[in-house]
Amino acid sequence: MATDSLDELSNAVLGPSGRLGEVIADAPRLTHSVHALESDRRALLAEVTSADRHSEEQLSQRLTAYRQRTADVLYQAYGVDLGGET
Repeated sequence: MATDSLDELSNAVLGPSGRLGEVIADAPRLTHSVHALESDRRALLAEVTSADRHSEEQLSQRLTAYRQRTADVLYQAYGVDLGGET
């Protein structure tokens, strides 16, 4: 994988997302998940800046997994009806 592609992927996956900040306000039960994602995001950003050609494939897989976990949290916050609303 070319470094430019890795940079593009990391920007798409790890770029700022105001949506996760809204999750805490809208679905406080997911606060721990959002904080865990933020911790993972910081670790991945550090890895992206120090990635060499041998670790790019592994890093790409981790970025993809992070993006899926983020999508899962957003789905839990907004796509699941827990009931109780009138």
